[in-house]
Amino acid sequence: MNQNKKTTISRRHFISTSILGLSAISMGCTSHEKRQFIIRFDTESRQREEMKGFFEKIVSIQRSQNIPISYFCLGAAIDKRESEFLEFAQETKDDPLFDFQCHSYSHIGLGYENGKSVEVLKADFEKAFAVHERIFGSRPIGVSICGTGGKDGPSLCGFDATDKSRAELDMLAKLGVKMINTNLCEADSKTEFINYSKIGHPEIMGFPNGSPSDNGWLRGRKYGNPKEFITKQIEENAKQNKHMAIMFHDDTGWIDVNDKELDHLKLVTEVARKSGYELATHFACYQNKDLWKL
Repeated sequence: MNQNKKTTISRRHFISTSILGLSAISMGCTSHEKRQFIIRFDTESRQREEMKGFFEKIVSIQRSQNIPISYFCLGAAIDKRESEFLEFAQETKDDPLFDFQCHSYSHIGLGYENGKSVEVLKADFEKAFAVHERIFGSRPIGVSICGTGGKDGPSLCGFDATDKSRAELDMLAKLGVKMINTNLCEADSKTEFINYSKIGHPEIMGFPNGSPSDNGWLRGRKYGNPKEFITKQIEENAKQNKHMAIMFHDDTGWIDVNDKELDHLKLVTEVARKSGYELATHFACYQNKDLWKL
């Protein structure tokens, strides 16, 4: 059953601070206000048979437990699993619990020292946006930065690091992007919402990155017991009054660790709510201008 229930976002007040004499770019929420918790799925698996049942299961869980989630979809994955994505889009149409955004077409990298040219990046995102429009019926306004496994060199500290990285953000702005990962050299990318006014784009929101990725704590078990680790991470961030983002991949839980009940998603949601967080999609956060505008 489609709940079609709007996610309520509290208005919150933020203070700006001076950093090295520059205009403030970091924001912290006041103690009496709820911190934001955003769940993101980088939906990028191209394995049709192995991923069967994933969309049906997650729709059921989201609606039964009222969980808002943003899906940053890879264009190539949509093309490979077109019928599944189309059915998913039709089932969730106009339901604010489901937010569909872009993860590039080919998992191309933004903000890297030796990344692809701006022209190549633009072509990749234009292709991805066209796929989104065909399947979801609208053009995405959000992008999540892809990891490229070192082939593009190290990540830059932010879009303000070089002329080329600034040009990358300019290019995305011209394509209509309104939100992307927090990626400025003086910002805390893991916990801060920002805007990009410092480099000429006050209309673009930066959202906290989901770090560490589930590829590390869940699949790789790099930090010991996954449930104990992620529970501690959420509780510690809440105690410090910080926003938080969790990044899942569609195939990590479903295929790699065979979590067909999505128990790790349920756990994250339960712990976040008990810790006083307010769950919201990335788009809902974008709509709440007080959250990221100075």
